Amino acid sequence: MTSTLRRMLAAMAALVWALGASGCASIESGATPEPAPAAAAPATGSAVLYVINASGPTLFPTNHELTDNGHALSSLPRKTWVKLTIAAGPHEFRFRQFPTGRRVARLDAQAGATYYLVSAYNPGRSWAFPLGGDPLVIKLVDATQAQALMADMREQGAR
Repeated sequence: MTSTLRRMLAAMAALVWALGASGCASIESGATPEPAPAAAAPATGSAVLYVINASGPTLFPTNHELTDNGHALSSLPRKTWVKLTIAAGPHEFRFRQFPTGRRVARLDAQAGATYYLVSAYNPGRSWAFPLGGDPLVIKLVDATQAQALMADMREQGAR
């Protein structure tokens, strides 16, 4: 092999190792998330939140652990969803492994409303990051988009 090809392979191996060592692939076995407490100044009532893990296939499947205002919200394997009740008021959803930065979805939940939160890891994008876009996505979607995603998934805990 040429020295350029060797350097490229070494750089790719170092990147894969760095991502694994940084906690991107960490799993806490036996960890069960606690329900998120009410926001600092919640409105009266509650809302429904569907959390959906729409991740593609990966070599080492891991759960997406999400937080709501810094507190554990859910831990979902890929291609699963869960229905939760959240307090009305402001919410900030993030990946547990990335408590700061741009990977965030914000919601001001209204009592009686239903919301859909999608988290996904797109492995096809990871090799081209940052040019190919962020491989980790967390965002709110509408009911039509959520139902299309959930059609090929199972509810967490369902067999």
